[in-house]
Amino acid sequence: MTGHVLCVSWNPALATTRTLLLKSAGFKVTSALGKQQALKKCKTKADLMVLGHSVPREEKSVIIGCFRENSSAPVLSLLRSGQNKLPEADYGVEASNPDEFLEIVRKILAAKQ
Repeated sequence: MTGHVLCVSWNPALATTRTLLLKSAGFKVTSALGKQQALKKCKTKADLMVLGHSVPREEKSVIIGCFRENSSAPVLSLLRSGQNKLPEADYGVEASNPDEFLEIVRKILAAKQ
């Protein structure tokens, strides 16, 4: 399965790791680091948007709003331990190990088809 994933992060190391992981699994990835890039790239036609747990919750809401203006694709918000899912996000999971993360992305994209 392939798909286009828009990944948003505030942490450069996590952004790079997530991008490499998704690309190695066969996904096309557009990466946005920080608010400015996220607001520019939220217009990208992606099959899924992933918001890293490093993105502040208030900023996640703004970025999801921007993404929703251009896309009905699902949004996966990675959460810190104990955080609740944002109502604007379709999915919210605690940051997990790489295999679990890829499995979640695959399930979301499979359900979308």
